[in-house]
Amino acid sequence: MVENLGRKVTLIFSLMALAVSALYFGGFRLGLDLEGGTRLVYSVDFEQAAADGLIQERELQNKDQLFNEMREIWQQRLSPRGLREVPIRREGENRIVIELPGSGAQMNKEVNGSLEANLDLAGITLRLAGESAQWEDFPSSGGELQIDNERVRYSKRVANQLIGLERNYGNEGAPSAHTAGTSISLVANDPWRRLIEDVGSMAFFIEASRDTLGAVGDVASELAAAQQWKRDNPELSITEYNAGLAREEGPRSRLRFFPMALNEGSLETAEADRLQALVVDENPNWQFSGSQVQQVSQSQDQMGMPAVGFEMKSFAKSDFGAFTEANEGRRIAIVIDDEIVTFPNIDEPLPGSGIIRGNFTNEEVLDLVKVLRSGSLRIRPSFEGQETVGATLGDDYVRRGFMGVGLGLGLVLLFMMAYYRRLGVLAAISLLYNLLLLAGALAFFQATLTLPGVAGIILTVGMAVDANILIYERIREEAEKGRKALQSAKDGFGNALSTIVDANLTTLITGVILYKFGTGPVRGFATTLSVGIMTSMFSALVVTRVLVNRQLEGGLEKFNMARWVHATKIRFMDKARVAMAISLVLMVAGVGFFTYGVDDQDKLGIDFLGGMTMSVRLEEPHQKSEVVDLVQGIGGIIGSSAEVKEILNSASGDGFTRFRITAKGQAGEAVSTGGDALQRFRDQIMSALGGILQQGPIEDLTLADGKASGVLYLERAHSTADLAARLAEFPVALQDAVVTQVSSESDSVNRMRFEGGVSNTKTLSSLQDQLIQGSQGWQDSNQVPISLASPVDEVNAVGAQVVSELRDKAIFAILLSLFAAVMYIRVRFAEYSFGFAAVAALTHDVLITLGALAVADRFLPFIDTEINLPMIAAFLTIIGYSLNDTIVVFDRVRENLPRMEGSLGNIIDRSINQCLSRTLLTSLTTMISVLLLLVFNLGTGNVIEGFAFALLVGVLVGTYSSMFIASPVLLWLESRRQHGLSSDDPTKKGSKAATA
Repeated sequence: MVENLGRKVTLIFSLMALAVSALYFGGFRLGLDLEGGTRLVYSVDFEQAAADGLIQERELQNKDQLFNEMREIWQQRLSPRGLREVPIRREGENRIVIELPGSGAQMNKEVNGSLEANLDLAGITLRLAGESAQWEDFPSSGGELQIDNERVRYSKRVANQLIGLERNYGNEGAPSAHTAGTSISLVANDPWRRLIEDVGSMAFFIEASRDTLGAVGDVASELAAAQQWKRDNPELSITEYNAGLAREEGPRSRLRFFPMALNEGSLETAEADRLQALVVDENPNWQFSGSQVQQVSQSQDQMGMPAVGFEMKSFAKSDFGAFTEANEGRRIAIVIDDEIVTFPNIDEPLPGSGIIRGNFTNEEVLDLVKVLRSGSLRIRPSFEGQETVGATLGDDYVRRGFMGVGLGLGLVLLFMMAYYRRLGVLAAISLLYNLLLLAGALAFFQATLTLPGVAGIILTVGMAVDANILIYERIREEAEKGRKALQSAKDGFGNALSTIVDANLTTLITGVILYKFGTGPVRGFATTLSVGIMTSMFSALVVTRVLVNRQLEGGLEKFNMARWVHATKIRFMDKARVAMAISLVLMVAGVGFFTYGVDDQDKLGIDFLGGMTMSVRLEEPHQKSEVVDLVQGIGGIIGSSAEVKEILNSASGDGFTRFRITAKGQAGEAVSTGGDALQRFRDQIMSALGGILQQGPIEDLTLADGKASGVLYLERAHSTADLAARLAEFPVALQDAVVTQVSSESDSVNRMRFEGGVSNTKTLSSLQDQLIQGSQGWQDSNQVPISLASPVDEVNAVGAQVVSELRDKAIFAILLSLFAAVMYIRVRFAEYSFGFAAVAALTHDVLITLGALAVADRFLPFIDTEINLPMIAAFLTIIGYSLNDTIVVFDRVRENLPRMEGSLGNIIDRSINQCLSRTLLTSLTTMISVLLLLVFNLGTGNVIEGFAFALLVGVLVGTYSSMFIASPVLLWLESRRQHGLSSDDPTKKGSKAATA
């Protein structure tokens, strides 16, 4: 029954070994909703960018468009396949928040080293001791280190030097001094910041000389002037000097200066001394940048060292060739992110392509390719800070979700084994193998497991189970014809093959189109679905077949199976008119109720509406559940929609002292910084948490008889001497200040009591104002800012994650994928009517589900059904399920058309009855998984609840629509087509339908 059995077995075990290796060495993370992650905050100075000429003044009036442009580039860099959940939102006017799952890349092995020299409190570079073998495992693209009790981030490694240190990274304490020989351990790779912050600009320049620039004076003196400017303005970028040159008239306006990138030989060289004089070509067609580059890829130079290959776009190739030919013998600088990464001689004309050398490591090449492929940011973002936050769903809800999924999978396997007996055991083995391959593939792609990913996996499991049911039901049919076990198995697999291929390939085409043209969760779902379809087909058609063959070789003579659905003769088409009328009424009523019967603020989530966010400090540690209960007690839109995340680096005892609270905005209300909505949000949260909020930032302030005293709440610990010195300065001017530490059970709030003499002219309110005003510029003796700790750190507006541009792309991707599915069905089934009928059914399923969500939102308050990104994944799953279910029925219709007598309606009825057992069993197994997911989360108000409810409704209506929507529509379309053919050619009257 199985040809090339040895090869197939070898392939099965080889793929299994690869999957296990990928999981062991790579693994994949849980997403923000399941595990939490890192919240990075950036600011973008649009006004300065306009002043520097980076953007046009007219673009400044449309910051939303500029932000969307930046977001699309970041999404391409951080999650090119859509498998890594990366929410990017605008917050306030000029702030951008990027959330990354997890707190850093997983380490596959321990990486340790030691300090070569002392690292003082203000040090921003360090050297690793030892030979290259002892430090080359530290990533060159940046990472996070643990040095004693201090966490340190570095941005780049050049040889044994780690540069761009950020001290006490992610914590609120002060840096520490470390002596030579102190141990260093790498705790996390950190590729994200570089991908976010690198502009990704790329340009080609020729070295400046009298030949290339003309008579503008001595190039050496121009270079010296640029170097002196850089020495005088070390905090400014050389691009500002270049911008000044560009505004001049004459040849000098073509001069540009950029530094050579740091390498092992220039670690001690200041940037000013690394500047090179370059020139912009007079010919506009010879001014090349990254926008003219078609492709960048990993490559190698002549010595086999890592390099970046590039190829110009077709329209620029001839110009690039002429440009390099005209400058043969001169040096060409390739400038990336305002640094010269390579500066070689042009030995011969380059025909539109070349390689970029730069003493790169392999990881630097990979990062550079990602950055250059995604496009160039026109504005460099400024890093402001980060938080490590807990899971959106919370530990309890995550456990509920995994218990629901795990128990559902277990019951599906038990059902298959009970119903199909020995064949069911083989199906269970095949299904587990399929999940192993899928998990290995996702680990290989470094995927993040999120709810949209879970949706793709649920659909994958459903289609894998369906494939086995199709095969087994076909084997049953052959066995009932009197064939022996071997022949029944052979014919069963053969007859099911076209159905499995058509159903899976139709869905695969949909997945590929969604991946190609979709964004964000749509692309992530498409990737998981596409990989899952391929693993499911392999498991069903190869693994299951090999396992069945092994049983037959072992002497199996009969396939014992249970049977719940016997031969039926239901006349579905006779009932279609009534069923379609009911469906039409439900669709119109559901869409109408969704559109007009439910407010936007109730039916749409923060992903679509935007909202507000604030960070709060508590006086004592509390569990997340305690804070959630208090916030939900507010009621209204804030209480019902608020997400509470613990800030993990505020952990103390068995709780946390800092939390971030995010809620939806009021529908139709402009949410802006300083607006009424933000103030109401702040007031309501502070009122709800009033009993547990941190006091301060100044408490117990007294002023009497020329003496002042009080308690200051500080963000970081500082010495009492430093604080006393600052209190003595203007405007507070505290005389003979005495400062003492006040004990606190919280690790993240430091309370200091002060007292001292003051001027008789001071009042209590003026003293408080001066303390708040003066603290804004205070620093301790280590130059660490002394900041007062407010109970509310910040309150900001949050932009919608799904803006109109992303929404339109998602809709376009879905429509295009459906068009591709119709065209594939047209090819396989020879008529468009099959494809249009399938699309009619899935449209019905989506609209009915949408109406059910609206009804549940209004009349079932214990189910949270708002439309958010995970809900979009649920709808995509419903579309995939509906397509699969309909194609199975249509494939049986196609098979029966040439060999059965009777009208098309009778043939469709017979086909549905033949597939009825398979249809009900597939629906039952899928609903087991989804129903348990819903039951475990019912009444919790979390996102899994609505997600599971939508899937449950979708599976039910999908099962119904394949019989009572898709099939009647097919009959109507084919009848219309036959009527048209009969009118044109009377000899064709009575023909049933075209056959494949």
